Amino acid sequence: MAASLPASRSALIHLTKTDPCPQVRHRAHLLLALIGAASLAAAARATGVSDQALRRWRDRFLAEGRAGLVDRSRAGRPARITPAADHLLDDALADSPMDYGYPVATWGLVDLADLLRRRCGVTIGTEALSRHLKRRGYGYARPRHDLKHRQDAEAVESAKHTLRTLEKRGLIALDTTSSTWTNAPSILTPNWRRCGNAAAVLDALPPRAPTNASPSSALSSTDRGGSRP
Repeated sequence: MAASLPASRSALIHLTKTDPCPQVRHRAHLLLALIGAASLAAAARATGVSDQALRRWRDRFLAEGRAGLVDRSRAGRPARITPAADHLLDDALADSPMDYGYPVATWGLVDLADLLRRRCGVTIGTEALSRHLKRRGYGYARPRHDLKHRQDAEAVESAKHTLRTLEKRGLIALDTTSSTWTNAPSILTPNWRRCGNAAAVLDALPPRAPTNASPSSALSSTDRGGSRP
């Protein structure tokens, strides 16, 4: 199948193992499946991808190599993020969403986009917002919980005693590799953090304009709409 693809088998295997782009790795896997299939239709059934998609990736890879497996730039005017919107993002990501009226513990892209629309009149999709945050040095990390800084020693010892008693009675089985009573979820570390040359990006921003909006103003239930990622 696809006479020119077998010669590129080793290159495709290399892409599936080393390429940093998940879309490229996935499409390289599709082309490897195409090499081993009896027909394009059989490969489409085996991979769950349409005949047209497989044909497109095959032709683009044969014409351009690895570059042919990368998404093309999309047409349309990019969203314009104003300096005021960037300042709002910096303030919001340093604070809790609850300070801005969102009943969640960590910021999601949907809520951030909603905040920009309501406070700055900027309309932007979640994918474009994600790319914008990365360009400005922000990276997302899974939030971690920590209670160590405000534990009550007596309460912890009481919890330990209760858990040991329940274990002796055979009512529970404790995992000795972790301490569930000393690491209970309470305080979240920030899930958006700056990295790289973020300081230089901030220095290049113009001074923020004064605003009369209160950062802690709550949104009504009808204002919050939409789902969060």
